[in-house]
Amino acid sequence: MIIQRYIIKEVATTLLAVMVVILLIFFSLRFVRILGDVAEGILPAELVLTLLSLQLLKNIGGIIPLAVFFSILLSLGRLYRDQEMVAMTASGIGQAKLTVFIMVFAPLIFIINAATTLYISPWAAAKADSIRHAAENRSELSLLAAGRFVESRDGELIMYVEELSDDQRELKNVFVQSRKGDRKSVLSSETGYRYIDEKSGDEFMVMVDGYRYEGEPGQDDYRITQFVKHAVRVEEKSVDAAALHRSAKTTLFLWSSPDLRDTAELQSRITIPFVTIAFMLLAIPLSKLNPREGQYGRLFSAVFVYVIYNSLYGAAYNWVARDKVSPYIGMWWLPVLLLLVAVAMVMWQTRGQSNWLNDRLPWLREAAA
Repeated sequence: MIIQRYIIKEVATTLLAVMVVILLIFFSLRFVRILGDVAEGILPAELVLTLLSLQLLKNIGGIIPLAVFFSILLSLGRLYRDQEMVAMTASGIGQAKLTVFIMVFAPLIFIINAATTLYISPWAAAKADSIRHAAENRSELSLLAAGRFVESRDGELIMYVEELSDDQRELKNVFVQSRKGDRKSVLSSETGYRYIDEKSGDEFMVMVDGYRYEGEPGQDDYRITQFVKHAVRVEEKSVDAAALHRSAKTTLFLWSSPDLRDTAELQSRITIPFVTIAFMLLAIPLSKLNPREGQYGRLFSAVFVYVIYNSLYGAAYNWVARDKVSPYIGMWWLPVLLLLVAVAMVMWQTRGQSNWLNDRLPWLREAAA
């Protein structure tokens, strides 16, 4: 059917545009946070894109409901604004057929959303945690970058190299400041290299053809020493074993776990795909515009609905995790509530008309009126 293909095309195009906007906002926020970790020396710069990609996969399950909701709202809102929906209604395409057209997307979106929340997102979260833990266990020498100062975790070493070889083994124009209590020394050399002792596994920065300055200039104990080679031992980082965040646990593990917090995480993953379908249904009546109302006239209402849902989602999660609500009730009521709101809105908009829902549920029609 030509009209059905037209509506599907409109929704799909808008969905792509909304996804791009949301992803740009997501990337900008995450990028700033990861750059902050890079600037503090927690992460090496080459891991930025990898962690950004994993963070996207980790959160994509929660992004899909929002994108689907607003894409349907905006695309149908444009049809109402341009009076195209009036022409379709005159041709016999009411909200029932419109709902059927839109829900063609539902099985595909449900499968994609379920796959992301149940499998892809936990895998990405676990991978990101593993990479972060490995980066935190790296020595400060591995974080060296040409033209950038690197400070050790204990603050006793500040290192700088002007140039690095491709394998980051050979160093040029090296500067190191070390502090032991009140005693401070500065070392500089033209070249240097990284060295790992095979027996102890300790890592050293070996400086070649340089000078060592000890003490405070002008004091009696101030000394300048020239050396051919000088090794600076870099202390190993003491980092606890990686603790697996709940979002990184597999769905199968959560299913068998007796912990209520794991139960809350499991239910949140399962309910998200159903919430997406409920949002698809809710967007159809919510997109209906009054005469002379702009395309974005219902956008504020949609944002308000999503904010309320997000608050209820967080509350329901905490209620299950803290044993304030039975796991049998859990978070299952969220998609049901959204569906009931969608049904109530459809009945309100079609009151007085003869349709399947109004004819079979007269008591709901009277309540809506």
